[in-house]
Amino acid sequence: MEGQELDINSIDYSKYTICIVDDSPLVISSLSDVLVPMNYTVHSSTNGKEALEAIHKNTPDLIILDVEMPVMDGYETITQIKENKKTKNIPVIFLTSVTKPDAIKKIFDLGASDYISKPFIVEEMLARIEKEIKNIMLQTLLKEKMSKLAELLSLDDLTKTSNKIHMTSVIKTNLQKIRDGQKKSFSLMYIDVDDFSAFIRANGINATDATIKKISMILKRSIRDKDILAHWHGDKFMIYFSETSREELDITAKAIRDKISKAPFGSNSHLTCSICMIEITTDENVTTIIEKIQKSMKDSKGRDRSSIVKIMDFDI
Repeated sequence: MEGQELDINSIDYSKYTICIVDDSPLVISSLSDVLVPMNYTVHSSTNGKEALEAIHKNTPDLIILDVEMPVMDGYETITQIKENKKTKNIPVIFLTSVTKPDAIKKIFDLGASDYISKPFIVEEMLARIEKEIKNIMLQTLLKEKMSKLAELLSLDDLTKTSNKIHMTSVIKTNLQKIRDGQKKSFSLMYIDVDDFSAFIRANGINATDATIKKISMILKRSIRDKDILAHWHGDKFMIYFSETSREELDITAKAIRDKISKAPFGSNSHLTCSICMIEITTDENVTTIIEKIQKSMKDSKGRDRSSIVKIMDFDI
């Protein structure tokens, strides 16, 4: 469904798998005889224990579950389904011959999405199944929309790289991984274009966007796919590197500095950049890290342009 708008009024039944759990061969065959010709993939089990084993091997989109079965009944089966992270979100339609209010309440309390009484009417069963399939489609659509929205919110409009908000989130996530012992270190590279204001005065304000875009392209081509580039703000960029050696960082920084200095900008103008690298091995505050980087960059640019500053074994 990637690249296509999901139409919940048009169901491709072949995309969905239904697991029927009932100790009655007649129920299984009667449902299968209706669902299979519609192109649903249908699996069946005759008791809860057997169903759980099958569900963990091949996760269905929907489960039709009988209440009364040998070995393991429907109540215990749905309890185990809902307690498992892998299966807890699978919708379950209960089949029951007991329709007293307290019995129905128990079914919903255990996490059932719907129920149908025995003996069931085929048309009613199909309508309830379709309702659940449409709910699944709506949830899929919502996830896709949320994913696209998150992607848009994480991108810089001008360069189409990550933005400051997303990079800050990346830093926070990896600091948490260090805190939890899931990661040993990560590194950041802060790139600041030298005398950018003077360049704009010489080339005009209209040159700003094109220049920033060109710099971002140079940076993109200088790093690996797994590294993350962000347009921090103005003429400044940040790159995240995961567990990269100091030697590799040094080589990358020098390559970036050389590529930018040799690239033509504006009316045969040239630019240089200053770079600050920091290796983070302990859990620190994001604000403190950024302040440390920016202070080191400011101090360095006060002494020299086109410099590379290294802050290793970061500890405050």
